[in-house]
Amino acid sequence: MLNQRQVQIMERLENSKASGLELAKLMGTSKRTILRDISQINHLLRSIGEITSSQAGGYQLQIHERQAYRNLLHQSMYDDELILLELLRHDFRTLDDLAATLFLSKPVLSEKIVFLRAHYANRLDIKSKPNYGHYLNEPLFRKMILLANLIDKNPAFFCERLEITMNDYLHMLQIIREMDTARVYPNIHSAHLVSLVLAAMVLGDDGVALDVPKMTFLEELGISPGAHRLLHDFIETQQRKSAAITTNELQLILQRQAEQYSTPVYDMELVEQLAGHLKRSIAYPIILHDRKLHNIANIKAVYPLAFDLSITFVASANAVFGMELYDIDLIGLYFSCAMERIKQASAKVVLFSDQYAVASINKQMMEREIQTVEVIVVTHQQELQQILEQQEIKLLLNNHAMFQDIQVDVECIDIKQVITKIELQAIQDTLEKIDVRKNIRTFFPEELAMDYDNKADEDWDMIVHGICEQLVEKAVLSPDEALKIQEREQKGNNLVINHLALPHCTTQRSQAFFAVFVHLANPVQVDGTVVQNALFACVNPNVSTELKVFSYLYYVLNEHDDETILGLSNYAAFIACIEK
Repeated sequence: MLNQRQVQIMERLENSKASGLELAKLMGTSKRTILRDISQINHLLRSIGEITSSQAGGYQLQIHERQAYRNLLHQSMYDDELILLELLRHDFRTLDDLAATLFLSKPVLSEKIVFLRAHYANRLDIKSKPNYGHYLNEPLFRKMILLANLIDKNPAFFCERLEITMNDYLHMLQIIREMDTARVYPNIHSAHLVSLVLAAMVLGDDGVALDVPKMTFLEELGISPGAHRLLHDFIETQQRKSAAITTNELQLILQRQAEQYSTPVYDMELVEQLAGHLKRSIAYPIILHDRKLHNIANIKAVYPLAFDLSITFVASANAVFGMELYDIDLIGLYFSCAMERIKQASAKVVLFSDQYAVASINKQMMEREIQTVEVIVVTHQQELQQILEQQEIKLLLNNHAMFQDIQVDVECIDIKQVITKIELQAIQDTLEKIDVRKNIRTFFPEELAMDYDNKADEDWDMIVHGICEQLVEKAVLSPDEALKIQEREQKGNNLVINHLALPHCTTQRSQAFFAVFVHLANPVQVDGTVVQNALFACVNPNVSTELKVFSYLYYVLNEHDDETILGLSNYAAFIACIEK
């Protein structure tokens, strides 16, 4: 059986490589223990998969039979959920009670309860008392939501443990699907509503007389008066919260964010999407931790401001509407799409060709496939020269036999007759990077680069504070910018691209972007990743280049292996990595 630390190791290595030192720091244990864990994991995986060590020195999980791997992982993961289930169904549980029910040793259970308490520190109040046991210190509504989340995660698994047959579950699901539940409780999926009903049936007190208006759709399910009352009160409460969510109220929140970040980063489509998402989240809150099997780090790296906005938005929504919203990822994706919609004006590209018919086809293809490009077709050398002198041209595409006689300063790409998909991708990649490449040393000034002598026992917050103090003393950052960076880093979900940390803030400076390269004397853990170098950045999101710099950094830094980025020791080595 896998222990909690081994499950975390597998989850970490499933999405990306990590060194033994990195895993040891992440798990708070020794490298020797990590090596023993990896050996034990490989023994349990056998033909299902294997943790291998790459030539670069990092470990990575190779999965051969994905479904069998999922079954093994879920079997171990469900121990945590079964402990929660026991705490939900009883006023308290001792280790002896849990050991007898879950068939786990008391040392393993102690380890898992410590993990659960830390894992749910911001969501659930899991308490322990000597000579009393462990218990869930939560009101009934929250217990019902958590139990519904568990049922919804795996109906067959949890219904069996609640002594609810799958026939009863499926029968109830069919009844609810045929009802007009949207009229009495909108914005909820049928399966979610069934989970809430079942949770109310388990937790509702059957001895309480029903003194609330009867809800027809609940009566048809034949549930007890106590469960009916619990669901009625819950639905009434959530509906009042949902009614408070209006587009006007959301616009006020987004406008305050726009002022805080000095940029208008929303449109009405975003407002409507967020309103729908919040109403769905109120109808069916999620307390249970979602163990994601996907990785959106690439989107966060390209659109860090969108995910910074999502953190602030979630905090505002929770405060204003009395919500329980924890996961910022979907909100961040909504903001990312909005930023893409209001992105910079089209880049001008000249297509120099001596075949007008082919040029027209290529122009149509490029403007259809690359939304932020305006193609200007030029067929004569004199006209080309005039266009290059009079307009700001980002890129020249050569499809002309006589081009070699013309001297130009604009970056140029040769294309064939009718443009290919590979050439289209090359054009798009070049346009995304061209402005950044031209301004590398402006965006990352050599004279601002610094070394920071952090102690081995300093955590990331202490290091950020110390670096910001020095940058304020040197007048590189304003006190307001330094405070913004520190507050942003303390919120978590830190931006790290291939072992290089990017603490950042918005600024009202006229320049689009600048960052200070900082080399740390000792490596440090940042949001689960070891880093030894950082870029302290100020960005003006009203200038289009902001998006391009983060996108550029993501792609060029990930072209290098982990050891190269961790091994950067000075500014020159950093610039050599990204100056392409």
